[in-house]
Amino acid sequence: MAMEAIASGQVKLRAELLLAASGGKWEELNDLLNSQDQDASTLQVVVNIDETTPATTANPRPTAAAAPAVGRPLDLDSILHVVASSGDGANFLKSADVIYAKDAHLLYSPNSNGDTPLQCAARAGNIGMVSHLINLAIMEVDGNARLKEMLKNQNGERKPTAVPGDTALHDALRLADKKILKEMVDKLLTFSVELASIDSTNGTSPLYLAVMLGHYDIANTLYQKNKRLSYSGPDGQNVLHVAVLRSHGA
Repeated sequence: MAMEAIASGQVKLRAELLLAASGGKWEELNDLLNSQDQDASTLQVVVNIDETTPATTANPRPTAAAAPAVGRPLDLDSILHVVASSGDGANFLKSADVIYAKDAHLLYSPNSNGDTPLQCAARAGNIGMVSHLINLAIMEVDGNARLKEMLKNQNGERKPTAVPGDTALHDALRLADKKILKEMVDKLLTFSVELASIDSTNGTSPLYLAVMLGHYDIANTLYQKNKRLSYSGPDGQNVLHVAVLRSHGA
């Protein structure tokens, strides 16, 4: 019964965490994460009582052996992604800081679609959040190397998904607001011009995508930033194919 009560409490806690994350309520988020830490300690004691300690033993002490059975009481991998997708005001940036302080590796963790928080922020057009996440990575030991790794992540590469291996640059190129699109592309290329050379799983290069969507100024920016960029497109096509199609109004 104790285990069932804790499991029920965790479901409620996860819902509250997601709600706080989506609203940028960093103080509430901090309180909930602290509450989660307390629940983890409680769960470890319960595991010891139920599985490793004789019923006649009173006041059992948690042991290191119980820790692997506990793990993280909640799958937090989506919490930072929710914050990154939801906004880039000061409250959302502070929320990201709160989560990062609890578990720094979440900055690089893919969600079920293989997206990092950076990719979620880029897809949502949250330039302030993208800048903030980049700065968090840079401040780490070997920060530049970790940042390069984070920027190059392709969704669907680390976990099975229907999303075709896009990078944050692919996501940025699909933004509807042209001003934000340009700022996002400039921001990403400032830290990694190599992004212009990475094709999605189906062979779509950022240059192909830019031309296909009619962003010719962005296509020129990609070329100016990286002369070795990819011209590839899906199904054996390349940039020339899509340029011809667009010139004929296709």
